[in-house]
Amino acid sequence: MTRRPWTDLFRSLPPPTRLAALGALAVPGSMLFPWYGIEFSSGLSQTGLDSFGLGQLALLITVGAALYLIVRGAGGYELPRPLHEGTLLAAAGAWAAVLVGYLMLDKPEISGHPNIHLRYGIFVALGGSLALLFGGVRLRRAEISAERPKTERPKKG
Repeated sequence: MTRRPWTDLFRSLPPPTRLAALGALAVPGSMLFPWYGIEFSSGLSQTGLDSFGLGQLALLITVGAALYLIVRGAGGYELPRPLHEGTLLAAAGAWAAVLVGYLMLDKPEISGHPNIHLRYGIFVALGGSLALLFGGVRLRRAEISAERPKTERPKKG
């Protein structure tokens, strides 16, 4: 039986980190799907790679950094004291969602076609960004509960 280090790494992650990793992987995968289309024809479209610019580059750098953090954290790396993996993943997801929102508003200009509409690929990128955000928030919540002493009870009210 062959070893599969990436599969073993993924299975070793806690569920919130898996959600964040899947979201971070969905964003670059969405670049292969159509992001923009011309309104009068359903066959003409641009993928995220066809319309690649600084916004898409910033998006890829953000999710790449999040994936790097997940892999390093799974390998046993602990961040310096004031930083937490969940907080950084949530911030990366929020920033990626802001970038996708900007790319939704800043449609490319195709000469002679003023009516450019959004296709499903950009919504896959938005979903991946939100999965990264929610995975980071859930991981941070788990980190907070693990840091809380066992004798301390949450206050009601």
